[in-house]
Amino acid sequence: MNIIETTGVADAKAELQKGIESLAFFSDKTVDEIGDELISIQVERNGGSNLEITQGFVSLKRFLLASTFGDDAIGSFPASNPESFKTVAVIELTEMGALVMGPNDKFKLALKNLDPMKKYIFDGIESPVTSDDVYMYEEKSIADEQTNYDVNVRNFDIAIIDDDATITELNFTHDNGVVTKHSMREIRAISQDIDPVAYVRNDGKVLPNFVGFIQLPLKGIVNINVRKNEGSVVKLFMRKDVELLAMGLIK
Repeated sequence: MNIIETTGVADAKAELQKGIESLAFFSDKTVDEIGDELISIQVERNGGSNLEITQGFVSLKRFLLASTFGDDAIGSFPASNPESFKTVAVIELTEMGALVMGPNDKFKLALKNLDPMKKYIFDGIESPVTSDDVYMYEEKSIADEQTNYDVNVRNFDIAIIDDDATITELNFTHDNGVVTKHSMREIRAISQDIDPVAYVRNDGKVLPNFVGFIQLPLKGIVNINVRKNEGSVVKLFMRKDVELLAMGLIK
């Protein structure tokens, strides 16, 4: 089902009262061309705690990269298709099944900082089953002057980190207590080895990574120590799998 289809505007929002399993995103922008666009996703619970899938508005590009690392990839529809898009992505909202929705609950999707000259489409993909295992997203910023910074990544499975020249080393603390040290070159290689197909462009070219960002697997890692020089703000955008029933967000 279509949720949002827009051109000519800088902001858009929509809501629906039906649980969906995934979002399908389409745009005539390439992934590299997506820049300042922001996305917010939440479920407004009738009489209960709202579910913030994103914590307010977050980077649309980082959101796409975090939700497609691993078994999935960002694709496209070539000009030979009935519809041609430079970016096509399926974003799973749950581990398997549609979001659990109560009576009068509302799924809310909002976009900001859109390019009025470009097209943005979000469709909702339905499922015959429901799930209370939901993917949620969180962003951390490392300030310019912070040169030795620890990020608690316990329970997160994916991170998108800026591929910034000020970063000199990443140290991972694993769930068995072992600390491993890695250069950014090693991290790029690890990311590409796990997911060698990151983006299939509509000209047929296959890209193994994205300019300016590294997709990291976090399973088995509980802490990331970032060593960097001053000069840049570095961001980590992370995804975790949350069981809503255990958190008391559904009954």
